[in-house]
Amino acid sequence: MPQAVSINEETAHQTITPEELAKIKAFESRMVHDFPFYADRVIRIVDKEKRLVPLHLNPIQRLVQEIKAHIKQSGRLVRLIIDKARQFGLSTEQLGENFHFTTTNPNTTTLFVSHDPPSTKHLFEIVKRMCDKIPDNLAPEWKPDKKRRNGYELAFDDIDSTIRVGTAGSDNLGSSQTINRLHLSEASKYPAHSASTLLTSLLQTVPKSDPDSEVVVESTANGVGGEYHDMYFSARYRYYIFLKDGVPTWRMEINIDADPDNEYSSLFIPCFAHEKYRQDPPLGFVRTKEEEGFVKDYGVGDEFLQWRRHTIANECKGNVSTFHQEYPMNERESFLTSGRPVFDNERIQEKIKKCIPPRASYVCTPETGLFASAVIRSGGDTTGLLQVWEEPRTGVAYVISADVSEGLEIIKRQTDFSSVDVVEQLTGKQVAHFHGKIDPVQLGMFLYYLGLRYNKAWVVPERNNHGTATVGKLFEMHYQHLYSEEQANAPHRPIRRYGFLTHGGKLGDSKALVIDNLVELVNKDADGIQCADTYREMLTFKHSADGKLGGEVGCFDDRVSSISIAAWTRKRLPLPSTLQNSVSSQQQIPVSAFT
Repeated sequence: MPQAVSINEETAHQTITPEELAKIKAFESRMVHDFPFYADRVIRIVDKEKRLVPLHLNPIQRLVQEIKAHIKQSGRLVRLIIDKARQFGLSTEQLGENFHFTTTNPNTTTLFVSHDPPSTKHLFEIVKRMCDKIPDNLAPEWKPDKKRRNGYELAFDDIDSTIRVGTAGSDNLGSSQTINRLHLSEASKYPAHSASTLLTSLLQTVPKSDPDSEVVVESTANGVGGEYHDMYFSARYRYYIFLKDGVPTWRMEINIDADPDNEYSSLFIPCFAHEKYRQDPPLGFVRTKEEEGFVKDYGVGDEFLQWRRHTIANECKGNVSTFHQEYPMNERESFLTSGRPVFDNERIQEKIKKCIPPRASYVCTPETGLFASAVIRSGGDTTGLLQVWEEPRTGVAYVISADVSEGLEIIKRQTDFSSVDVVEQLTGKQVAHFHGKIDPVQLGMFLYYLGLRYNKAWVVPERNNHGTATVGKLFEMHYQHLYSEEQANAPHRPIRRYGFLTHGGKLGDSKALVIDNLVELVNKDADGIQCADTYREMLTFKHSADGKLGGEVGCFDDRVSSISIAAWTRKRLPLPSTLQNSVSSQQQIPVSAFT
């Protein structure tokens, strides 16, 4: 519990009125529980003009406080990973907040970890200044009696609380003690050889039983891969700061690809949210086509656009990629990627904006084939649900493709998913989509009943690895329209193999063929995709250095795989005999054109 300053009420009643006493108690309570209020009155920092000034929270710092409050109000622990542009002052704000908490709560241990010794020294000097420069006009109760010991450590013996600042990679960072507040600064720059061990060790020290405990990991991004990247994209809850009528605000989304048990929240703070990233444009300022897109997408004004131009020219040596790294406007820019994009990302971003939510969602019990309606709130989790944009229509032929999970670890402690797409066979329009963790045998049952639901559709499961179990189950259940391929078997007759074999990923391999076909359809606006998450996977689908195709490190590509299989095979499969006449007559398209 927070330690309130004691008052001798008997003496107080003799010298002040009850109203004045109530005001004193309200002031003391607010000083303990309201950090922005406390910061204005107690904490002093050095600003960019080298002046000693109160820590008055800027709009972004206040939004971070709001987001923390939202996390706690939602019944979750504050476990927050922040990806940000430069110069938002979050390290200073977090130092101040934890100084406040540590000095007003007994038996509290706070640890700050920086990426290198100079930064460690700098952070400690900020904390020490906060302690040394408390205004003289405050009561003694707000001036903690500190002792410096063991290098970068402040001990407050009267309440048995401690603040330590350490460097990632150094020994004795506190893994053997309880840490109530843990702040990891510039975590993307921690030494690669020790980051995993360090984080595993430190995160165990923060008690989950303490609702006031906090873990805050903040950094500018440093490329794809690594502990910071993996933690950020593994987070279950995603917070974004954006502009609404020119004013920064925030929203929260559920990361449907994350482990449901993951309690971490990620927060992305774009550069355009900074109130100081503005510059008066010159007379005759004219926006480029790209800048018009920024205005439309992000709600920025000409003052930001002029600042962006000036910063690229003067601080980034004219290199736009450097600007993206240091001052990202979105997560894709923040985590600069290696490899060459397979899809036109600008085109994909436009397509994402046009996507609409599914009209219905269903839970399917694979053993019985029963589809039960599920209510999904906006932005809610759809993992394991069949999302439906169009219900089955009489006389329409469908193809159902499936990418079966291989159980591969994509993000640390997070394996890949199975992905299923239902498309109209003649048009390629995506009408339903499933994405979730499901046993390969159960997936076979699910595909069996989904195929029956969609007019005995062609079912095209990938037969790679665990896909053999899915194919085997469909074969065992005698599914009528199961995709098959003939495989050469010289000098004997060809062998018929059920399921679609995706192999390789280089030029000429089946994976390259189906992906190239999908790229062509996307470029012609003939892909028929309605699922925004499918498009989002395309943004991180790359040509790697060795020539292979796939999701970049830490990113999923299951949806891209399943929809590409559907787009490729639907033109090469005959229409089911029971539907040939009705489909061809309704849609006036010759069956031969697609076989």
